[in-house]
Amino acid sequence: MKDTITQFVCFVTKLGPDQFISEWEPFAKRLQHKKQEPDLLELTGETKNKFRFISKHEWPDRDFHFSFLGEKKSEHFSEHTVRVMQVGGYRPMAAGKKYTEEETDVKLIAFVSHNENDIDAYRRMPLFRHLDVYQAFYESCTYGYILEFYVAEAHADELLRQLQQRHGVETGVYKDCPVTA
Repeated sequence: MKDTITQFVCFVTKLGPDQFISEWEPFAKRLQHKKQEPDLLELTGETKNKFRFISKHEWPDRDFHFSFLGEKKSEHFSEHTVRVMQVGGYRPMAAGKKYTEEETDVKLIAFVSHNENDIDAYRRMPLFRHLDVYQAFYESCTYGYILEFYVAEAHADELLRQLQQRHGVETGVYKDCPVTA
């Protein structure tokens, strides 16, 4: 995690997981670093967010480049059933021991605007077990921060409500989407 950049790519679509993954896999191969498989997250049915899927691609910072350089910030898959949002490259703020998820955990992802200047307020929020904070690597990134909360499913709705009360935060509860290699 140290000296890495995480590229977040978000997708707006009504496709189900199976159909989306078949469209996503060739797209994701373009953004893949060596043999490192990207993480794919799917919005759970209980929450609302414009991004149905999120793809996370890790790069060593010395090798990081936007493979989509010169492309639009938003693009579509071939049949226009999926809108792709390149939100940018983000550096993990605290490179520590990787958190091992508990069986009852869900991931609550918060996209925080560039106007946020009190990131510690999120660290002080109750209810979550672990928080990964990613800070924009370039000024052109869509958000200032992307926060990944690991929270017990029983507390997810309350934490989601608290985050939605903050100005400039888009959030949703996501689960890992299994991808066949």
